[in-house]
Amino acid sequence: MTIIVFKRNWVVHWYWAVINVLVVAILLALASWQWQRAAQKQQSLDQLAQWQIQPATTLGGLMTHAQEGTNLLAQDGALVAFTGHWISPYVWLLDNQLLSGRPGYDVVIPVQELSASPPAIVLVNLGWISAPLSRTELPEVNITDEINVQGVYRARSDTLLLGKNLEDQGRWPMRIQKIDNQLLASYLPAGLLPGLIYQQQSSPFVVHYRPVVLPPERHKAYALQWLLLAVAALLVGLACAHETAYQCETVSNSKSITAENSAKEMREQPSVINSALEDPLPKTAFSKNKVSTRSH
Repeated sequence: MTIIVFKRNWVVHWYWAVINVLVVAILLALASWQWQRAAQKQQSLDQLAQWQIQPATTLGGLMTHAQEGTNLLAQDGALVAFTGHWISPYVWLLDNQLLSGRPGYDVVIPVQELSASPPAIVLVNLGWISAPLSRTELPEVNITDEINVQGVYRARSDTLLLGKNLEDQGRWPMRIQKIDNQLLASYLPAGLLPGLIYQQQSSPFVVHYRPVVLPPERHKAYALQWLLLAVAALLVGLACAHETAYQCETVSNSKSITAENSAKEMREQPSVINSALEDPLPKTAFSKNKVSTRSH
């Protein structure tokens, strides 16, 4: 199909047009997704900044919000400080945690606030511990019964799960791939509060948690990158369509020139034949041929 836009011919093949539209649509969707991620990160940073200027709450305070039916997502990023008791022997090692290029685990334990009424249990990420050389071995974890929790409460976990989550070998600690409150609550004697507290101080392990890994500016840069790729894909499609139109026009012109030359040769050919028929052989040549014939 040939269309004329801006006084130029464009040859559009439907299959190439569909592919080009799909590529541009996917790139634009990626750009929009990255822009939305930037807005979410900025909102999270603003919320964390608001919590930093407010006094720390306790586990009992979080339980009060949960019992009142308040969405705990509104408490996401809140500072939490209380003295708790580790519910032994439950220890989970969150797998695939890299620190300075070294593989390791995050140590996650259930903690119950001593002064809370009714008793409440929450998961606390105490920090990072290096992994042994062998995958079949787990690091030795030493935890005191009384824990002074000083951390940041996160209402949800966005970790991607690939494969089986919990490796239950019948002994502690256990290796896990993702924090799943419902799954881990089945091991505990009481109800488990949704979410997770990341310890920020007074931990026997390496504290490395950062609320936001990629800043909003990085996501905006990615969005701009996908947008420019979409524009480039669109321009490539238009350039190919215009080039095809130019080639078609060139081929058409060459065919016209060839046809005109052929017609001209056909018009000139009868005149050449007629001139050849009208011109007799030279007399001298004819007489010589005649004499030669008689001598034979």
